[in-house]
Amino acid sequence: MTMEKRILGRSGLEVGAIGLGVEHMTVSRANMEAVFDLAVPAGANVIDLLYNDPADTHASIWNAMAPVLRRHRDRLVLVAHWGFVYHEPMDHCRKCLDQVLGQLGNGYAEVAMLTMVDTQAIWESWAQRSIETLRRYQWEGRVGWIGMSGHDVDVARTAVESGLIDVLMFPVNLFQHHGSEQREALLESCSEHGVGVVAMKPYHGGRLLSSRGRATGITPVQCLHYVLSQPVSTIVPGARDAGEMRQALAYLDASEQEKRYAPLHEELKERLRGESTQCQHCLPCPQGIPIHTLIWTLGTMEYYGHGVLHDEREFSREKYAAFEAKGSDCTECGVCLERCPFGVDIIGKMRRAVEVFETRA
Repeated sequence: MTMEKRILGRSGLEVGAIGLGVEHMTVSRANMEAVFDLAVPAGANVIDLLYNDPADTHASIWNAMAPVLRRHRDRLVLVAHWGFVYHEPMDHCRKCLDQVLGQLGNGYAEVAMLTMVDTQAIWESWAQRSIETLRRYQWEGRVGWIGMSGHDVDVARTAVESGLIDVLMFPVNLFQHHGSEQREALLESCSEHGVGVVAMKPYHGGRLLSSRGRATGITPVQCLHYVLSQPVSTIVPGARDAGEMRQALAYLDASEQEKRYAPLHEELKERLRGESTQCQHCLPCPQGIPIHTLIWTLGTMEYYGHGVLHDEREFSREKYAAFEAKGSDCTECGVCLERCPFGVDIIGKMRRAVEVFETRA
């Protein structure tokens, strides 16, 4: 089966339904050669580059990846990031983007993506200055379209309806999206405003495939089929190696029976019991703790406990420090536990947050 092609919103770019995110790829030239040589001929042309600092923080990644990108360049739609997990100063963002463009062979990226705009304050300040700067890159012919990635539904919808972004990168998956009227309305708004949707986290950070060390029985094919049944342009699943890329591309030859995800809906709460969906049913907290955001921040910190993403860990520390009410403010009243439909051990996570963020060795 050939790769389905879709249009990336008002950009008019033709994109493969399945793309590739490089965030989790094992960093070696041989591994990246193997992944790209499998993905690109299959029609996976949207590549989310994420790492924005090829000369310093992310040099090892770019040293391995850039030659492979250049070899496939004429077949790719590249998403270059403006900022990383911090909302970095304009001069630093500009310097990094210039270096990224220099690595691509033709000095051009189809999409420049503002990274992790997750609060209204960031949208109204850093994001506005960033968009103004990126307009100059467009005028110079170095960037085609402007995008934004984020995790907050309300902020994303504000950006989409502002007319200032052309592409939205947002989590869409069977666990978080299904049954969420807010998320469905966000994708509808994208369609209405001509904003192309790049769906990230189709496996919910891997938790749809494996939870608490056990396989869930849910397959990558089922996850991808659910996402592609929504009004999105493309998915960028992360692949560590060629084996994981092959699992994603198996969607192309999967039978209708293999794709079926409907039977999972009723079982999903039990299969993933204890996992936070960011549904916010736990709110409001009597102590004012932003429970869903705190749990997400804790998860990010623990997920990136090692490896190259030092910035992710520092960003998590800063985000936690900015909370007006923290894990240590939890009185363990249990109100959130009564409300949570997924059996999340919220009190345990508050204790863990204190241990991770507030307890000094």
